[in-house]
Amino acid sequence: MNFFKTTILGLLVMLTSVGASSQEISLLTIAPGDMVYDTYGHSALRVNYSDRDMDLVYNYGLYDFNTPGFVMKFMRGKLLYQVGAHRYDSFLNNYYKDKRSVYEQKLNFNPEEKEALIKALRINMLKENRSYKYDFFFDNCSTRLRDLFAAAADSLEMHGERQALTYRDLIKEHQYGMPWSDFGIDLIIGAKADKLSSLDDQMFLPLYLKQVLSKAEIQRGNTVEPLLGEAYEVLSFPEETEKRLTRPWFTPELVFALLALLLLMLRWPYRKEKVLPKWLRNIDGTYITILGILGLLLAFMWWGTDHVPTKSNWNLIWLSPLLLIIHFGKGKGFVWMTYLIYLMLFTCLIALVNAWIQILPQQFNVAFGWMILIEIMILLSVLKIEKRA
Repeated sequence: MNFFKTTILGLLVMLTSVGASSQEISLLTIAPGDMVYDTYGHSALRVNYSDRDMDLVYNYGLYDFNTPGFVMKFMRGKLLYQVGAHRYDSFLNNYYKDKRSVYEQKLNFNPEEKEALIKALRINMLKENRSYKYDFFFDNCSTRLRDLFAAAADSLEMHGERQALTYRDLIKEHQYGMPWSDFGIDLIIGAKADKLSSLDDQMFLPLYLKQVLSKAEIQRGNTVEPLLGEAYEVLSFPEETEKRLTRPWFTPELVFALLALLLLMLRWPYRKEKVLPKWLRNIDGTYITILGILGLLLAFMWWGTDHVPTKSNWNLIWLSPLLLIIHFGKGKGFVWMTYLIYLMLFTCLIALVNAWIQILPQQFNVAFGWMILIEIMILLSVLKIEKRA
């Protein structure tokens, strides 16, 4: 929906005073989609103002594409997200087009709790409060709703058995059918994603928010009532959901395993030669350059951005910018070059072990193991050149 329209609509609602008893409030949970940015689903809050014939959805996942420097702000983690209001039918229509299931659960709030929740929404919709700094793990569309519910109902009790899952484990559940997205996420997200999550933490994912809140209860005197009513499907696309859970055969593990085998076969006839033919050295150089550039990207995501999940990335021990120095400095007689190559071989061996048996604070994607094997093969060839120089 047009960003300007959602803002104006939200301001209109913010200025409207409505009796709490006339409102029906529901949690909306949207199933994951096909694109990388909607892999994890979405959460929103439906407020039906029945006496005003207004049926709205409050959405904390908005951002304005017209923001000056949008791309750079997005990359650096400085882009501000906003809360806005959509008309319910328009909101639903967007997910119907995308063939994504939508679940609705009514909140069992009394008039006082409804009023507290609506008041919090109005405060959030104020110009000075509307924007917030998005954080994938700690401040998103789901965590915002979790905190709103907890603030509106003082006696809210969360139940459920905490699963011993890291943040990476949680997001991998959503990426099974998207192995290349999983590969990219494992590349760019650092060790902070490998910390164990609490029950409260796990609600950063919409489906976990739905799961935990479905068991939550409100204590009212001597009675206990469930926070949410039964979930029912407003939109249902079971075939699409099943398709998104099917893992394709064309995976990074397969591609890089075949590439490692191919490069080994191409090198085998020259195993006793001191120098590989130029065409093969060009292939090696291209591969090492790509890894070095990826290392620069990871370094930028760690030190040059505000993205918390991309900090402390142990992939830099094998995707190192030092590879660019090795590639462009090889064969030039630098006395320190041999030591630099030995250093990279050592860190690559550690990374190789970690790809299959975790020994570092960060879990590696299995495909990284094949990539590191290729890197080790190339570094050993470069080492031969340096010993001749």
